[in-house]
Amino acid sequence: MQPRLTLSCGEYKRTRALLDGRVTVAGHDIEVVADPFPPAGILGDYQYPRTLRMLDERAFDICEMGMAPLVTARSQGVPLVAIPVFHYRRFRHPYIFCRGAAGIEKPADLAGRRVGVRRLNLSAGLWARALLTHDYGVDLDDITWVVTVDVPLRDEVRDRLDVELVRPGENLEELLARGEIDAMIEASSLSAEAREAAGVRRLLGEDTRQLEVDYYARTGFFPIMHTIAVWRDVAERHEGLCRALYDAFLRARAVGNRGGEPNSRYVLASEEEGWWDSLTPEQADILCGGPGRPRDPWSYSLDEDGKTVEAFLEYAYEQGLTPERYRTDDLFVVPGE
Repeated sequence: MQPRLTLSCGEYKRTRALLDGRVTVAGHDIEVVADPFPPAGILGDYQYPRTLRMLDERAFDICEMGMAPLVTARSQGVPLVAIPVFHYRRFRHPYIFCRGAAGIEKPADLAGRRVGVRRLNLSAGLWARALLTHDYGVDLDDITWVVTVDVPLRDEVRDRLDVELVRPGENLEELLARGEIDAMIEASSLSAEAREAAGVRRLLGEDTRQLEVDYYARTGFFPIMHTIAVWRDVAERHEGLCRALYDAFLRARAVGNRGGEPNSRYVLASEEEGWWDSLTPEQADILCGGPGRPRDPWSYSLDEDGKTVEAFLEYAYEQGLTPERYRTDDLFVVPGE
């Protein structure tokens, strides 16, 4: 057994068996750092603070990380590698919100508006902006982007993009309710209070499930939000670690797929579970391949998911998060190599 390593990862049905010890990482002593859930209820957003602990403090050896923060770190020379574990995916159609009084009826109406997003390297925001651009013809340069965290952008994108940083302590939901921004892209649903206060509605409709399924049928993309990152020197020092981690996540996914797991406490995971349960059998069949050609929508495979990863990397370059157009093997290690 090699020296103990630390792992921080969110609790999803597909990861729970690894986090609670039912699945172990063969040949490696892994300490799972518990998620900071409150005593009751769910915590809205801890993913980015945890990412900052990984990047700024090197608090963990292995860490769940959003794809967009990962490529941002990579662009700054941070020595991380990722394994192809894609345990959190979501279509972004339901998470573009607009204020009722703003008069925004369709995506084209976002031109000239102020749109909030926590940070431009929010993975959910990257996929949502790509959706607006490639499916609805929205020019991102025509929008003022109001952010709570500024992040590095490639110079030519920074020069043409209008980005405004909010005042310290301000909340985008509150800005939306007060009418200081017209629309907002989020990773999860806005609070009922915020939606009611501002008459907020979903830009693409309150029920976007068929839009999402049609998008998948047309593009083949089930958008990847998060993956698992490892410090490069840790991966190099601990022989076989990436392969063992990958196999452990596969086994944990198999346990979660069997059913019988309790509902997730984490808001991103619980919303995902509710979305899946809301699909019609016909919609679920499109994602799962149907009875004759079953497939796991949460495949952990660069062969199966290469097209989606390459699309993400194309969008990351378009939106200025990377200095060059990265390729899949710039970020991911093939388990076993």
